[in-house]
Formats: sequence, C-alpha cells, structure tokens
Amino acid sequence: MIQPWVFIVALIAGGFGALSRYGMSDLVNNHIHTSMKLGTFIVNISACFLEGLLGGLVIHFVALWTGMKIIDYIIGTGFLGGYSTFSTASVEGWTNFKSGAGQGFLYAGGMLILSIALCFAGYFIGLA
Repeated sequence: MIQPWVFIVALIAGGFGALSRYGMSDLVNNHIHTSMKLGTFIVNISACFLEGLLGGLVIHFVALWTGMKIIDYIIGTGFLGGYSTFSTASVEGWTNFKSGAGQGFLYAGGMLILSIALCFAGYFIGLA
C-alpha cells in the first residue's frame, strides 16, 4: 500500500515533470529549427532513457535499500510520468503525417525506435 505522503510527493513531482516538459520542449523548438517540431521528440526519448536508467538502478540497489521503490514511484511515475507525453507526440505525429514527404513515419518511427533503444541503454547503465 502506498503511504499518503508518497502519493502527495509523487503528485508534486508530476507537476514539476510537466513544467520541465514545457520548458525543454520550448527550448528545443526555439533553438532547433526543422520542418518538424522536435521538442516533444527529445522529451520523450530522454524520458525513456531516464526511466530505463531508474529501472536498472532500482533493480541494482533495491536489495541494499528498500526505499528505492519509493524513489522509483516518485521519480518514475511522478516526475517522468509528468515529463513525457504520448498524447502530444501522437498529435504531432499526425500533423507530420498530414505534411507529407514521410515526415510522420520519420517522427513516429524514429521516436519509437530511439525510445526503446535509449530505455535499454539506460537500464543496462543503471545495472552496472
């Protein structure tokens, strides 16, 4: 059972994650000018790397410190859950599909492939 204070801290972390997503997406979109907005793309692949890293760290350290599961809940579910966004990525993917020239496939496929690859990379780094 989740303790009430952990739920509240995860809720606050989710808010900070959402603010971080907005800031990072805005930063990327204002500094990298392409025909596709890359802010959400960068946010989602970085979130997958960090979630993989956290997962590896949890497995690696949970035997040493049981509080690691609480950290996973707060950072993984809270912060990274607020930071990443499937719905915005889906809308941007659809917008890129409508633009034509294969941009939608590049955006959606690239995000999927890189997200999985970076999650694996983060996971194995976390286990090390």
